[in-house]
Amino acid sequence: MGDGPTPDQQADYLVRKLEQTIRDNRTVKGMSFRTWQTIAREEIVNALKDAERRKVQHDRTLARGMLVGTMAIVSAGFWGAVYTVDKSYGAVAALVAFASGIAVVFALADWGIKRASDGWNREKRVERLANIEDLDRRIKRMEDALRKKEERTKERLEEVGLL
Repeated sequence: MGDGPTPDQQADYLVRKLEQTIRDNRTVKGMSFRTWQTIAREEIVNALKDAERRKVQHDRTLARGMLVGTMAIVSAGFWGAVYTVDKSYGAVAALVAFASGIAVVFALADWGIKRASDGWNREKRVERLANIEDLDRRIKRMEDALRKKEERTKERLEEVGLL
């Protein structure tokens, strides 16, 4: 896949773009972490979508080329077999046509299997991302609970006079 930037180039570009965004949105206090997180998430999502789009396009082009080539061989093999059978030259042309037909079947089976596995992989990726988001929400709730507990403890210590 020679088209598009390398992963290193893409990562460098993403870092520079985030840095520029942070510098452009800088105030006296600085950019809030939530805002930075949102911007970073958008940029990473865009980068991943671009990479996935390039891969799908490359795979589609390759599969179409293979299918056209295979169909050409099948057509030539079929008409060659018809000609050979008509001239009674034997089974060689029939074997070529049969082999070409088998190649088409394998190409179509490969396409179907890849399509099914891509769907399965997509579902699994969505499931994993949902699990990650759930874990992130639970961690944030725990952080909030710990922060509140810390505040209550400080208040109690101040009441008792230890602080």
